[in-house]
Amino acid sequence: MKLVKEHKKFLNQLNKSNIFINNEHYNELDSQGFTILKTDETFWKKNKLDFDLIEREFEHLCSSEGIEGGWENKKKSGVNWEPSAQRVSNLPNKNPIFLKLAMLPDMLLAVDHVVKKPFKFSSMQIRNPIPFGDRQPLHIDFRPRQFDYFNYNQCTAFIYLDDADIDNGALSIYPGTHKILGEPSQKFIDSNRLKPAIVNVKKFNVVLLNIYTWHFGGKNSNGKKRRTIFVNYRERSELQQLDQKRFLSREVIEKMSENEKYLFSVRNEDPTHSTFETTYRNNYIIKKYLKIRDIFYHKYLQFI
Repeated sequence: MKLVKEHKKFLNQLNKSNIFINNEHYNELDSQGFTILKTDETFWKKNKLDFDLIEREFEHLCSSEGIEGGWENKKKSGVNWEPSAQRVSNLPNKNPIFLKLAMLPDMLLAVDHVVKKPFKFSSMQIRNPIPFGDRQPLHIDFRPRQFDYFNYNQCTAFIYLDDADIDNGALSIYPGTHKILGEPSQKFIDSNRLKPAIVNVKKFNVVLLNIYTWHFGGKNSNGKKRRTIFVNYRERSELQQLDQKRFLSREVIEKMSENEKYLFSVRNEDPTHSTFETTYRNNYIIKKYLKIRDIFYHKYLQFI
């Protein structure tokens, strides 16, 4: 109960004077598994976020880290994280603007609506698609839900630095598939004649995605930029994608507000990740353990 009270206090202290998200967006998250906040430059100014600075830092980090971007996530040296895009990780440690971005109230309220439990920041990444790069495989962004009693424990915000459409590889999402248990299935899509929604967006827009909704990044056919920043949030019972206690510098943590420390789970009372589990999370035995843990947790322990 203490954690629930802390979380309510955290949400109550958010500045809600410039909130853009509304009930229509919440309903779309429930029914479709995603929604688009058609925000503009004025929205970012009202929230005191310098979008020009975000763009400059995006370009700087892509240039300075190059093909080794994403090294914090144990990617292989000498190749991009994925064949069709450059990634850069651990953004809040690299410029304070990204720490501020993670605290954007609209995103946090959306996450709270999806997860419905105390949550924390998990990771923030740049995704910079390669011109004329191929499409991503169909996927979800976490272990699949195994039973209906599993809650949705993650939500991701996509901040767009460029317009996106089918020609430069816009995100394709199969609406409503977050309700389907198990891994995404092309056979299921074909047999049920499902059609993806092509998520056409403008620069400054934000897409909010229940990460269990089946999706993929499209093929970049015209070579135009489609720069995006991903911000992932997870239920507090889950491991962060990037352990913030390890990857945020002591200097950054000391300058954080109490609310920021809570969201990033870097307070003294916040659990420290097992280095073994985070390092070997893709190991077969660890995956089996997590599968069993998921069943036990969601059936018996999730009700705080």
